Amino acid sequence: MAKIDTPKEVNTNIKQRLTELLGYFELNPETTITPQEGVLSINVTTGRDDLFTRGMADPLLALQHLLRVIVRKDFPEEELTLSLNIGNFQERQQNRLSQVAKDAAQQARSTKMAVYLPPMSSYERRLVHMALVDEDGITSDSEGEGLDRRIVVKLAG
Repeated sequence: MAKIDTPKEVNTNIKQRLTELLGYFELNPETTITPQEGVLSINVTTGRDDLFTRGMADPLLALQHLLRVIVRKDFPEEELTLSLNIGNFQERQQNRLSQVAKDAAQQARSTKMAVYLPPMSSYERRLVHMALVDEDGITSDSEGEGLDRRIVVKLAG
């Protein structure tokens, strides 16, 4: 996808809105915004990143949702896709899920049985499917519904 050009006003607004939101937690964020593949990637460090990334990413996802709603209200004419990353959480999550995928592929090969991963969010499932694309002789499917949706890793064919 092509890089998107983001008006300076939008970047300034996003940084200001994040500063306002995180001010409620007495945090002063350092923010960089990089357009890549049609998405505004917003990287933030706060000095207390663990507040948003410890364990599950629910606080990070909630903050991302709030920021999206606010920015869409501020710029209704813009079609903006935002991705909020605090404390390199997304990179750590991608590395962790890539390892889970490789381990599941190896287990499917050695046991010749399907491997059922625990339920995951759609974003996490996407990362696992992407990690398995280059695994020869392995396929992955999602099954289940809602919060019980999970990936099944198995031998191809």
